[in-house]
Amino acid sequence: MLRSLPLLVGILLIVLSVESKASATDKPNVLLIIADDVGYSDLGCYGGEIDTPHLDRLASEGVRFSEFHVNPMCVVTRTSLMTGHTHTQSDNYRRSLPVARLLKKAGYATSLAGKWHQPGNPMDAGFESFYGFLGGAIDSWTGMENGKLAIQTDRDVPKPVTEEWYSSDAFTDRAIEEIESARTQGKPFFTLVSFNAPHTPLHAPREKVEKYYERYRAGWERLRRDRYDRMIAMGLIDERYVMSEPDAEVRRWEELSASIQSQESRRMAAYAGMLDRLDWNVGRLLQHLSDQGLDEDTIVIFMADNGGAYSNGNIHNYDQQIPWAPGSNAFVSNGWSYLKNTPFRWYKSCAQEGGVSVPLIVRWPAQLSGQEGAIRKQRLHVTDLYPTLLELAGAEYPTHDGDRKLEPLYGSSLLPLLRNPDLPELAIHDEMFWCFNQTGKALTKGNWKISSISDGPWRLYDIQSDPAESQDLAAERLDVLTAMSNAWFQFARERTTMPASWRSPLKEYQEGWGYHRIRMIMPAYVRAVPAMSAMDVPCDTDLSFHFSKPIQFANSTGKTFRLYEAGDTQTVVWQADPEPGHPDEGTRQITFNNLPRLKPNTTYFALSDPGWITVGNQPVGGLNDGAYWYRFRTGPTRPGLLDGLPVQRPLPR
Repeated sequence: MLRSLPLLVGILLIVLSVESKASATDKPNVLLIIADDVGYSDLGCYGGEIDTPHLDRLASEGVRFSEFHVNPMCVVTRTSLMTGHTHTQSDNYRRSLPVARLLKKAGYATSLAGKWHQPGNPMDAGFESFYGFLGGAIDSWTGMENGKLAIQTDRDVPKPVTEEWYSSDAFTDRAIEEIESARTQGKPFFTLVSFNAPHTPLHAPREKVEKYYERYRAGWERLRRDRYDRMIAMGLIDERYVMSEPDAEVRRWEELSASIQSQESRRMAAYAGMLDRLDWNVGRLLQHLSDQGLDEDTIVIFMADNGGAYSNGNIHNYDQQIPWAPGSNAFVSNGWSYLKNTPFRWYKSCAQEGGVSVPLIVRWPAQLSGQEGAIRKQRLHVTDLYPTLLELAGAEYPTHDGDRKLEPLYGSSLLPLLRNPDLPELAIHDEMFWCFNQTGKALTKGNWKISSISDGPWRLYDIQSDPAESQDLAAERLDVLTAMSNAWFQFARERTTMPASWRSPLKEYQEGWGYHRIRMIMPAYVRAVPAMSAMDVPCDTDLSFHFSKPIQFANSTGKTFRLYEAGDTQTVVWQADPEPGHPDEGTRQITFNNLPRLKPNTTYFALSDPGWITVGNQPVGGLNDGAYWYRFRTGPTRPGLLDGLPVQRPLPR
């Protein structure tokens, strides 16, 4: 009997080992894929014209969600994903517990390949391995960020990449390695693939870019209508989604010269090529799961981190940016961003639907059999993914982390919806609170939503009947506006740690889209008249800029401020060269009242030399109609219009 004891112990250890592995593998694998700056309608399965066959297949084998919301910027969405809180609730993780820590504790092999853009290192947040970059964006050919090496492994210092390196390919390679590592260990995996693509600078292989040149010749207005029609046909949206005309930050395609249209087509082709290559890499991930027999027990989640991005670049060197050349700096314009976010208006960094509505696809063969290809219309928020992951792992969210009290989770698990697709629209998530700096604020509760752009007055929408926010009801329903405003400020004060400047009283006038860009180069900038992106500006208009500090013109001689028509970037319509002794010197406002009569129904933009004016003893930067633009559009010739701003109204506090 004693001689047989070692054999019995050995058999028992093998049984326990097998049972342990079986227990671990009872938990589904999780492959979470994040695309950076993808618009609501960019994917083929969401109505887009870009070739995304692998993501389309993922949707046909899984479920798409039409009401998935994130935060206005990539960094704040990632905070919500990792913490289960709105960005300002988390307070840089001081009131949160990163989800990867809990998944690791639950037996998962945790890995991140790609972008982090959160405090510290991913390994501080529970990831056992990391390959990627810590910041917000890189050159996809060189791995450089702002001229510095950025690609690192775990906690190693960043190192140069090889000549054949490309970010999306490299991050996919690493993710596949980590999936294999988990499989050989007999562990379920939580693998996060956080692509840099298609974030600017727009980099993609030449053949991926050039295939799209002709596809964008029709322009953003026609293609937006085409996307809308496809979205209606596939049942993603319905006739309640009313497409609104953009403001003046978007140039009218038919008013652009043939050469500018051709240039713009190539710019969007770079974006399409980058997303095309991302899709190819998603195909590689899905093929690996299939080859290893992991499909059935792996839940694959694909999402974007915010709406399509707005204009960047510089009008003077657009044609010099070659997407397949390392070191190039290719971007797209506002018009293509308007297309990306069909059927919504506005873009990344605002809390209008164009900035916070994105694709979400979930495939899980073991649990979604019979639901393949379905579209779910329940309201969801990125914070719902945290409790979903915990439920998948059989983990509990604690109230404390040591002596540190944790903020309660803001979202709810999606699993009840995956099991029962007939749940009511608000069964998983109702209230959604947004705030990013002064650029985007909003609150959704029930059928109502308030939103503010650049600290302008609240807009109010009935999103049940008007989900694309085409009609501002603030003047008609002041009672609802006041209640929603009070709720926003109460949440901001009591449940977040945001700076007081983020929740200061809103302005009584609306500075248009682009305000957040122009104030980056104009210190102490307050407003312009006509406003940024203003519509229906009278053809006889003055032009003025308002600041919070005094204006000087030292060293400004020969540095001009110039006005152009959007369709003619070479001919100066009007220019000014204010010099020392100008009547407005020492004041906080400069006004030009010598503009010629402008053409009706025309978009105008401004360029300026750096240092054309000094504000508070600091020279301003130059407007370049790219990253830093100032545009407005005249209206038809008729009296009674001032500067294109909305009528002022009392502001709820």
